[in-house]
Amino acid sequence: MDDASNAPRLSKNQLVTVEKSLFEMTRKQKGQTVPVDLPMSDFWTCVGQLLQHLEVELAETVREEGMTAKAQLQSRRLGVVRTCVTDLTRLRLNAFTQHAVLSNLMRSPQGDAIPSTGFQRLEWDRHDPSERAFHTGIGHLVEKYKHEVSWGALLGSTEEVGQDPPSPGGHKPLTEFSEEAPADNIARPRRAPSKEDGAWDEPEYDEEDRIRELDAFPEHAASQAESKSNSEVPEIPSESLLRIRILKDVSDPIITADGTEMTLTEGDIESCPSLIAETLIAAGLAEPAPV
Repeated sequence: MDDASNAPRLSKNQLVTVEKSLFEMTRKQKGQTVPVDLPMSDFWTCVGQLLQHLEVELAETVREEGMTAKAQLQSRRLGVVRTCVTDLTRLRLNAFTQHAVLSNLMRSPQGDAIPSTGFQRLEWDRHDPSERAFHTGIGHLVEKYKHEVSWGALLGSTEEVGQDPPSPGGHKPLTEFSEEAPADNIARPRRAPSKEDGAWDEPEYDEEDRIRELDAFPEHAASQAESKSNSEVPEIPSESLLRIRILKDVSDPIITADGTEMTLTEGDIESCPSLIAETLIAAGLAEPAPV
């Protein structure tokens, strides 16, 4: 950006035009992902003159009239312009960064742009020289990054490595030996384990013999289901009880299987039959309370 002292001084009407252009540029740049063209080549220099004019104008008003309503309006106007400058700069730098990164990544390994991308080129005579320098610096950083991560190899653009030439003297490379090694294992039949190896020889054992043995010796049964001769009549297990905590009052009493009535109050700990306990838990009236 050129020094503001070397630029021609702008008139008051020209400064108003620059202020309007600043607001319009910010509005356009918010909806664009690429940098929009500047309305004039020395745009940022003119913006600097605008800010300097507003600061001088505010200082004169405060010195002559004090902090009046006029001075407050001028201060607010200066703050709005500065905020607009910050937003526009941020938006444009983001756009230049994105353009520099994408245009560099879409470049072929030979350095030419990929024709199918149709990426928009920038007309640098419509942008500030400092913005072009920023864009170029980002491009150098992207090139450095591509070099460090071997970008061309990641995209498969490098030439494939050819097969190694045969070694002198007719010796085979190690890869050939490793590929042929399994052939010997496949051709060689597996030897059946013998008694000398300590292998277990499974005896012929009929299922009926196993059942007769279990009937004769029920204490050797692996489970209750295998030993059918333990008892002629299966023992009916008593109904199991579950310990629960009552979460809500139950207005009607609960009648158990033996006719006992149970009044359930919030906070009580009860041992109820499993069917009743599971029903209360499912209804959200109780929760398990194991010891």
